[in-house]
Amino acid sequence: MDTPFASLAGKRFQLLYADPAWQTVLWSGAQRTPTQKQGEDHYPTMSIDDMKALPVAEISASNAVLVMWAIGSHLDQAIELGRAWGFVYVTDLFYWAKQRQLRPNQADLFTDDVPPCPIGMGKYTRKQVEPCLLFKRGKGLRVLDHGVPQLIVEPKREHSRKPDRVYSDLESLFGFFPRIELFARSTREGWSSWGNQVGKHGEVTA
Repeated sequence: MDTPFASLAGKRFQLLYADPAWQTVLWSGAQRTPTQKQGEDHYPTMSIDDMKALPVAEISASNAVLVMWAIGSHLDQAIELGRAWGFVYVTDLFYWAKQRQLRPNQADLFTDDVPPCPIGMGKYTRKQVEPCLLFKRGKGLRVLDHGVPQLIVEPKREHSRKPDRVYSDLESLFGFFPRIELFARSTREGWSSWGNQVGKHGEVTA
């Protein structure tokens, strides 16, 4: 019987980048409705148990890092998922502050300032950033460039599509070791890709 990663032909990766297909629920425990922009409106999601069952450890090198996008209200699930895949939590690696789509006249002509990032909903404070976590397996990987900033200020695009610059930031941080994107919707030269929507957003070249 084929495993989820049969197409990877026994490869082992040292840099794993994941944007899991989280199922989100309201604070009450109820499922979101279609009008509340849940992931199911845009792509198939997975339960935490189904994602934990993915044999990610089998495609991970003994010394590796995992970079995972998370939901602020479900950070415990993200850390739980990383552990299930054979990694230990290290730190919050990135925060993405989501701009509105840039327009030619969006910057102030006198200061070059752009409008503040949109403010979303939240049970406590209004959401403005999305966290991305770092995990390691074994010794992890040595950081090659300590000048990579934690805050990413980039425009929102399609639902849940992440900034393209993350690929180059990760390459600057950790180098060009064997690397893979899980739950991928874009491709990039030098990266392996896994997921049921690979190529949906084309190839990232920058």
